[in-house]
Amino acid sequence: MEKRIISKFDIDNLKSSGQTVLRLEPGDTLTPLARDTAMELGIKIQDSREPIVHASVPVPVAAPSDDKLEAIVKAVLERMGTGAQAQTCAPCATPKVYGSSPGQLKFAKLPKDCDMPTLELRDAAGVLRNPPEIDFRLVDVITLDDSASISGGFMSWHKGPGFSWTLNYDEIDYVVEGRMEITCEGKTLYADPGDTVFIPKGSSVHWNTPTWVKVYYVTFPSNWADQI
Repeated sequence: MEKRIISKFDIDNLKSSGQTVLRLEPGDTLTPLARDTAMELGIKIQDSREPIVHASVPVPVAAPSDDKLEAIVKAVLERMGTGAQAQTCAPCATPKVYGSSPGQLKFAKLPKDCDMPTLELRDAAGVLRNPPEIDFRLVDVITLDDSASISGGFMSWHKGPGFSWTLNYDEIDYVVEGRMEITCEGKTLYADPGDTVFIPKGSSVHWNTPTWVKVYYVTFPSNWADQI
């Protein structure tokens, strides 16, 4: 008689076929995990020397076919509530990663406000978003020229009407000095020195300050200006 090694997989198959009894023939080996699984699933283990209480079919030991394996996986996914997602979710786009130069560190000192150039922020339609009276200034310190997949720099502005912007990139703002007010979907956050705000791609926000503010920003991807 051919000896069998009965595993957890065999117990699962037995349960899925509606059987409640596993009959062990002479020479069979039942793995510890299979025994524990049988107890959890309510499968009775019966030695061949004991009388058969319930009729059962021989336990399959052959590997399941590809079709059957696919059906099992589908059933598990549906029970987990992820079957539809697994079929309809599109593959996630792989972010573009630029070349890097290990060991090529770059250091930048905190710039003074007067050392930062003024900048006009214009949207895709060419509309000026930051009014001159807020004296908006910006300087990039980490750029695509550094072979970086992210960019970083400083921006500052003064009290006034503020400015609105829709981001087509992810951004993190860290307040260095002053207070930053940022409004999104009707809610306003007030960030003081040491506070950090994450702005997800696609957000439409309005920046302002009650006095003056300097912010260190990080964007992904690094060519944020090309995403306008």
